[in-house]
Amino acid sequence: MTTDTGTKALEAPFARTVGTLAPIAIILASQAYATISLIPNFASAWHTSDEGAAWATTSFAIAFAFGSLLAAPLSHRLGRRGALVWSISAMAVITMLVPFTESLLSGSLVRAVQGVAAGVFSPVVYAYFGQRLPASRLATAITIISCSLGGCLVVGQVAAQLLEPTFGWRSLFWISGPLLALSAVAVHKVMLPDLPSPTTAKGSPQKAEQSAPAPRSGLLRIVPFLVGGVISLGGITSAYTAIQLYGPSGLAGDHDAMLGLRASALPALVLSVVLSPVLARIVPKWRAAGALTICGIGLGTAALLNDSVVGMGAAMFVTMLASSSATPALVQSTGAAAGAAAGTGLAVFSFVLNLCAGLGAQVPALFGEFVPTALCLAAAYLVAALVVTLLGPTGARPHKDKVAARGVPSEKAEPVTQHS
Repeated sequence: MTTDTGTKALEAPFARTVGTLAPIAIILASQAYATISLIPNFASAWHTSDEGAAWATTSFAIAFAFGSLLAAPLSHRLGRRGALVWSISAMAVITMLVPFTESLLSGSLVRAVQGVAAGVFSPVVYAYFGQRLPASRLATAITIISCSLGGCLVVGQVAAQLLEPTFGWRSLFWISGPLLALSAVAVHKVMLPDLPSPTTAKGSPQKAEQSAPAPRSGLLRIVPFLVGGVISLGGITSAYTAIQLYGPSGLAGDHDAMLGLRASALPALVLSVVLSPVLARIVPKWRAAGALTICGIGLGTAALLNDSVVGMGAAMFVTMLASSSATPALVQSTGAAAGAAAGTGLAVFSFVLNLCAGLGAQVPALFGEFVPTALCLAAAYLVAALVVTLLGPTGARPHKDKVAARGVPSEKAEPVTQHS
């Protein structure tokens, strides 16, 4: 359908769609990192050390990565709306089981199943945006969802820290379960049914051939952006875990100071969304490289100012702002670099990104102190920026090629079966 009226009929309402999915992203993904501030509680409940209790975060995040690989097959079988409804519903039930776990093994297993269900969300949402939102609003939509997912690192920890003293650590999961159930209902009401695939709509073998996977060389082009993504999210996870475990006593040992540090990152996420229309004018590759460089500078500064609560907060504010700008740029760069294999490229990106984000919670244990951890992460960010700059394909300028700038698969790139 090529008429303006037909095009509009295929588009999802921007405000309603993003305004519904963004809060759901926060509720869902906050389950990943809320456990950072609950490490002492899990250690006590599971009869293990604080380092062992860090697997409450790691097991979820690793499983989250593998869950992203289920997004495509579930979408083909259930439709994108159905895949989200069922995965979020399953997560609602599993979340209610976390308070009943009594050992490191049982707790890690339940958290892993929770993570698998959560992992379906982001690949499905990005693909849905590529199919249903206009190109002119796509960069902003990706940034909002990316910041919502990234914001869970802060929101989850703050929520857990506020609830635990009064209602106990289990209250986080008692509240999250019903919220996830309501989220599944909201997804069903807001998301549109999938468009018919080219094969079912036209019955033409030629159409099916057009959606065949691209050569492997197209996927090799995304490797520099994978490196950037791994460091971008894994580094933030490592930094906050290091502060929790090894931060200075005036910070890590002070409930209010830690709450203030985590909350200070929230304005950074809001600011990144506000700046997204302006930043979208920059080629995604250069936007990603610049943001990664600023992340490195921010964490290096945090290491130097580790004895100052205000200095640490300012440094982490800058780091979070840069990281929340880097991730959507890397998503767009990956989709554009993969070309016709954009759907596969984004699935691989999500898998690697979330896998290493989970492992990031284990990095501080290798150093045993905050300063060397932060300095190592700062160096990693700078190396990642260099890799993206030197090896990442540039792609088209956003204002010259709106299709290339989208960086996510359209409905023609990733056909799905019709489900009403």
